[in-house]
Amino acid sequence: MPTLLKLQMLAEYTPDLIFVHEKAHVGHPLNEAADSLAQLGLRAVHAAVPVDAIPRLVPLRVAGALDDYRRRQR
Repeated sequence: MPTLLKLQMLAEYTPDLIFVHEKAHVGHPLNEAADSLAQLGLRAVHAAVPVDAIPRLVPLRVAGALDDYRRRQR
């Protein structure tokens, strides 16, 4: 049985299961970094960014995100 069907069955037949909306981590520097890296990957897939530029761009984005995170922790 495919995983999504298993999850559907679990959700349907678990009587005490409760779904709660959780606020996104918008503005959290490390979440923003993850979003940025994901967007960079999508841009490469759609040829908006050359794939060979990724190894150079990823460390720059990560370093910037970590700097922002450290600044906010002070």
